[in-house]
Amino acid sequence: MPKTFSLNDDRWRVGAVSQKPFGAQDDLGEVSEWLPAAVPGDVRLDLLRAGKIPHPYFGMNNRASQWVDTRDWWFVRDVEIEIEKDARVFLVFEGIDYQSAVLWNGVELGRHIGMFARQIYEIPRELQNGRAQLAVRVWGAGALPNCSVSRAERVLQEFGARLLPSQPLYPDRLATLKCQMSFGWDFAPRLRGCGIWDDASIVQTREGFIRDVWVKAVPDGRVNVMLSLDSSQSFNASARVRVRGKNFDGETQEFHFNLHLAAGLSQTQISFQLRQARLWNPWDRGEPNLYELELSLVYKSGELDSAVTTFGLRSIELAPNPGAPREEPPWTFVVNGHPEFIRGANWVPADALPGRLGREDYGALLQFARAANINLLRVWGGGLREKRAFYDLCDENGILVWQDFPFSVAPLDHFPRDAEFLALVRAECGDIIRALRNHPSLALWCGGNEFNPRANRHLVNTLRALVAEQDGTRPFKPGSPSRGERHNWRVWHGFANTRDYRKDDAGFFGEFGLQAPPDSAVLARFIPQEQLWQPGEAWVYHNAELEKLWRYARALNPAADSLEEFVHASQLAQLRGLQVMIEHARRHKPRVSGCAFWQFNEPWPSICWSVLDYSRRPKPAYFKIKELYNPVLISFDYPLVPRAPGERVSGKLVLINDELRAVHGELRAELNGVPVLSMHIQAGPNSVANVGNLQVKMTEGINSLKFFLEAQGKLISTNEYDLNYCDVGEISWRKARAADIGARLMS
Repeated sequence: MPKTFSLNDDRWRVGAVSQKPFGAQDDLGEVSEWLPAAVPGDVRLDLLRAGKIPHPYFGMNNRASQWVDTRDWWFVRDVEIEIEKDARVFLVFEGIDYQSAVLWNGVELGRHIGMFARQIYEIPRELQNGRAQLAVRVWGAGALPNCSVSRAERVLQEFGARLLPSQPLYPDRLATLKCQMSFGWDFAPRLRGCGIWDDASIVQTREGFIRDVWVKAVPDGRVNVMLSLDSSQSFNASARVRVRGKNFDGETQEFHFNLHLAAGLSQTQISFQLRQARLWNPWDRGEPNLYELELSLVYKSGELDSAVTTFGLRSIELAPNPGAPREEPPWTFVVNGHPEFIRGANWVPADALPGRLGREDYGALLQFARAANINLLRVWGGGLREKRAFYDLCDENGILVWQDFPFSVAPLDHFPRDAEFLALVRAECGDIIRALRNHPSLALWCGGNEFNPRANRHLVNTLRALVAEQDGTRPFKPGSPSRGERHNWRVWHGFANTRDYRKDDAGFFGEFGLQAPPDSAVLARFIPQEQLWQPGEAWVYHNAELEKLWRYARALNPAADSLEEFVHASQLAQLRGLQVMIEHARRHKPRVSGCAFWQFNEPWPSICWSVLDYSRRPKPAYFKIKELYNPVLISFDYPLVPRAPGERVSGKLVLINDELRAVHGELRAELNGVPVLSMHIQAGPNSVANVGNLQVKMTEGINSLKFFLEAQGKLISTNEYDLNYCDVGEISWRKARAADIGARLMS
């Protein structure tokens, strides 16, 4: 009896109407032109396929589609399904962006504000005829709410506009829980989405409907399942639960329970013990074992409804960093009882039009992450609650997830404090929690990105309470950065040299990085030919910060005066800067418990901090990350100062071992291919060991120092240094002060 019909297809149509205040929805007849549409998707994608707008990712074409925000849009399709007698029928939308109304045969089923919450509408029995019209009205971005400010805040807003015109205080984006990046960011275009961006379906059941299955499991195999049920009447039923290994072979275990279903919405809990329980582990600590749970509601030997979900057995907590100040909050991730050094990256939406993202897109990107030895992705707060496929794949690949809630950048201002906004927070963020809490890869909830937690304590307290109520099994941080964590932007935004990274004594590094353009052939795909060289307006429109790019590129090649030379020097500057910070973090384990570079990917063709460009072509820094994030790393700790040929470079050799077993092997080093070292080294499990010293003499020209660590005849780790590398020019007092004040405001 239970059936699910997908509405993810191209049988939809889209049409525009004049913009009206949110609530009006009787203008379907005003659509003068219907275009083919696809769900999941976005109105801009439909317009692009129909040739109504130029591709917004090329040049400055995005400006030509901003008119889309000034219209409202109808998405319509015919639905013809066979509805059985006495069936209940539900419409389920996993995400509509942003203000919407849903109609079935002209009858409004409901309205919604928000991008992330699941919408469920029961179709009244009298409307369940054979053929029907499903219509969704979505208000364009021009109808989004404005940020309301007081007189005092308006004065502060005007002062801020003079001080920092590129980052206005109290921007309208703060008034929504829409993807903050879509309002325009320093790596993303202003593309405020509009449409049905996540999955849509119709579910047919009998008297009982399973709205949600929440699995709380612990490592010893005890499983508690909380069911959220919707029943048309009060009656006794039974539940059948089958649990099997999803990605491993094992027996199917079956459990039976008697239930009482109250009329309306109710919750009930069932519990059972798994035999021969297997743990879910991060990929570098074991197998990411996943279970699949299939639950059926049965009444009078007939199935009312069924649901399938996956879960894992594991524990996650935060512990104090050894050697950290007493008052510093815990920052060491402990998974299944073992401290895990975080070799992380910041994840941003993989497309500025996320409606078109599918499992294959997430899969390709996460393969790159796994191949780069990344063990955690921070889903950044200016982005999304990603689609389910992202979290499924992180579960399967053993990649931990740090999930920010969708709030970003309010260091001097604050998000709204009124009851209506906080109710929206509870609805949208509560549903984010419910959507993600079964995923064992999810390791941390975080309030959001770069806002002042004291000025936003109304928001932080609301989120903390939601996490405790709707999950309670994972740590919560008020925001990123928070005490003990640093977003280090003295380098890049503060123009500091990369030696400055070594002065940072934080316990966790949540953001750091340098911009680099993609290869010149990739640039030519989105920058018009006549604007490729020298960098100008089109580069800036695609996020290049030219003054900083020139500063760090010329530190490596002062004579870079062609496109190829400039790209090469910028990419090497990114690579070397990331190397300095990552090795600094890893050498100071366990006082430092992890790092997450900014950023892994990008949402459109950009000149930004990503190590994987929009076309999924790795920059040179990606391959260096792969080397630096090897769980076993040999690091050469030497002063980063200018040197002349004939001078000597002296430094310490440090062996970093993130594995739970001891490592030992033969270390070799070569300078420009000439052997300079051969020795046996070792380190204990999950440790850092000083294993010796090395001194080499600088030569004319290239000074490439390479390390090779072999164990049992196999090469297990490499590292490489350009001993000529040293970017000069100390940060100014003013910029250093501004960076430090900003860091304190946000933590």
